[in-house]
Amino acid sequence: MRRHVFCWSTGIRTLVVCLLALGTLGPAQRAWGGERGLRQIEERIRLPIEVLGEEGTVEVARILLPVCCPGPTRLWMQVHGLGYEGEASVQLNDSAWIPLRNDTAQVEGLGKAYGGIGGAYATLRLSVPIPNGSLRRGNNWIRFRLNQTQGMSIGYRVLDFELLGPEGEPLLDSRIFEEDDPSRWVPPRPEAIAEGAALWRTKPLLTSRLQPTPIRAHCMDCHSRDGRDLRYFNYSNRAIIEAARFHGLSRNEGEKVASYIRSLKDMPAPGRPWNPPYQPGPGLDSKPLSHWAAGAGVDAVLERDRDLFAFLFPSGITPEAVATSGYLNVRETPIPMQLPDWNHWLPTIHPMDAWGDAFYNSSLNKLYNGEGSSTVYKTHLRADFLSARSAGYTSLSRYRYDINAWALELYRFESPRAASQPNDPVYSQKLYSLGLWQLSKMWEMMQEFELEGHAREMFPASRETRGWFDHIAFDISPNALHMPRANTGINNNTPLMYTYFSMAWYQLQLVLNSGNHYQDATTRNGQRPVDWPYVYGFLKDLMNDTGGQSPTGAWLVYWMTKAMQVHDNGLGPEFPYSAGWNTRNVGNVTLLVHPDFRRGWTETPDTERRQIMEALLSTWLAKNLQYTPQPWYDGKWARPDELLTGLPDASMGDRLKYLLPKARALGVNPVLLGRIAAWAKTLWPQENWDAL
Repeated sequence: MRRHVFCWSTGIRTLVVCLLALGTLGPAQRAWGGERGLRQIEERIRLPIEVLGEEGTVEVARILLPVCCPGPTRLWMQVHGLGYEGEASVQLNDSAWIPLRNDTAQVEGLGKAYGGIGGAYATLRLSVPIPNGSLRRGNNWIRFRLNQTQGMSIGYRVLDFELLGPEGEPLLDSRIFEEDDPSRWVPPRPEAIAEGAALWRTKPLLTSRLQPTPIRAHCMDCHSRDGRDLRYFNYSNRAIIEAARFHGLSRNEGEKVASYIRSLKDMPAPGRPWNPPYQPGPGLDSKPLSHWAAGAGVDAVLERDRDLFAFLFPSGITPEAVATSGYLNVRETPIPMQLPDWNHWLPTIHPMDAWGDAFYNSSLNKLYNGEGSSTVYKTHLRADFLSARSAGYTSLSRYRYDINAWALELYRFESPRAASQPNDPVYSQKLYSLGLWQLSKMWEMMQEFELEGHAREMFPASRETRGWFDHIAFDISPNALHMPRANTGINNNTPLMYTYFSMAWYQLQLVLNSGNHYQDATTRNGQRPVDWPYVYGFLKDLMNDTGGQSPTGAWLVYWMTKAMQVHDNGLGPEFPYSAGWNTRNVGNVTLLVHPDFRRGWTETPDTERRQIMEALLSTWLAKNLQYTPQPWYDGKWARPDELLTGLPDASMGDRLKYLLPKARALGVNPVLLGRIAAWAKTLWPQENWDAL
């Protein structure tokens, strides 16, 4: 759907939108409007419509229809921030208000599969039927209302909307719209920028306007300490002011804070609140490094799992496309998942308010900012990064210990608290916010010290041109934080939220730091920064929790390809813990035929599935053949006297025994299967591989 834009009236709480419907009208009707109609509009109108503020806030759009009406009509919208059912309502002229719920609106695509309104996606495309007789020739009014805030939300944004005719045809002309340009925004109180900065750092806050309980955190504690996140993602003056009022500031104070954010002219600002940070998409690497965190945009999200194959095999399905020695750029390869928006990066309960002095005096906090005294650490990350920048980043690798130590401090602080966790969504949010705090603060430092382009200073063997240095994104998943599956407190609090956000943070970890072909010289721990079997399990769970509405076969191939490429790192199977090459945890090709993944291939034709399996099995076998049996025995992946059961979730040999007949039944090339059997015979000589 094409983008619109809207013009603001002088009223504080009313947005007047002047729309001219041309689109699918007949020739005479188009002539009636046409360029003459456009010239009658004195001002272009801008998107998004921000329905932000107190409960009951209403924004109004005025639509001019030269002819009415073609038949059954629907109002289509792209909306950011519908956090729960019933938060919003729409009204056409004098008809009844239509509450936006999953039973009143038709949510499109994977947004519906992942829970619709109140589900995982922060931005949804949806439509509602317009009651017959509601529209008329001439002026029509569309009203968008914020019904309730439910304690955390300050509202939502209508990014785009359209009237659709009986055949789904658009009825509005896009030429009268333009997008709001953040570069034109100015401080509402330019004389009070210094006051706004002081308010940002020190003003006492309340939990919310509805629950006026004082909290310890200030604006800078949950957001970036200098406010750069609001600048980077272009939160509007109105959004900043209403958020400030929500947390107990006056409108005057909110305007001063907004003025401070608008004054940060020396910081990049390529993002928008609805575009998920680091959302992968084509061309992202060609943009400046400072634009990477803005992502490729919400429209880069694939609508079908199978659409991913076009990016995995751009020149046809061949083994070369998925070679272990190749390079899958996960920053530029779009995925069938909308990653969390910036609002979902921010803690809902600051750790100081969740855990009090226990957090403030913890090494987790001290390593970040160095406040107070620490008997364990003599430095902190901000000082480390400042020193590294002063030295031209030539000494960055010196601080690998501090970076890893800070990441592990989350586990040390969280683990005993998770062990006694009640099955309570509020307690879950305390744990989850702890992880979100660390992730958002790592983002703050990566941006402030311009670190994202220095992955190769930290990891000389890396094939990545940009990246992070840690495993924080992986560790803040609801799964890693040991949150209860059915009571995470995230969005609509269903088990799907546990699955979805676990997988979303795993995906972000892959984008930020997939391993860089580096394993710790002492432990050779291949479970960091990505624990690959966990990911495969959550790809399966996504299918199951959506009732098969979200196939993940192509996504599985994507992850397996990157896993094998990351672990083609010079370390062989003699290293345990998945540090080097192995076919059990990393290159587990049995998943291609595993019964738990049968639903994953519902969108893929059998012929295409067979070709993909042959490509992966060929490159997988080529890598296996580089090693004699002894390294496999040394790494405990196989034994020459091992008797195999053929179970798909047991040992490496068992999985291979399960794979071969299943692959044969799917039509995989028998010559290729024979070569795999011949290789297996060298590792497990007591098994009758010829029969398989």
